[in-house]
Amino acid sequence: MSSPFEARGEDEPSHLVLVNAAGEHSLWPAFAAVPAGWEATGPAASHGACLARLARASRTPSSATP
Repeated sequence: MSSPFEARGEDEPSHLVLVNAAGEHSLWPAFAAVPAGWEATGPAASHGACLARLARASRTPSSATP
């Protein structure tokens, strides 16, 4: 069985990018419920698009207080 964090179809909206109150971001499979304390940063998108969102988020200073 493959991991739900792996790429699916190239353009399939299979993943979400989540963020928590600490400003941490995570890749999450779209079929799974969003865990408590996390929220989606946008609609489901392809694995590659979500990885690009994560890369942008890692370069953007967080508004969360350390």
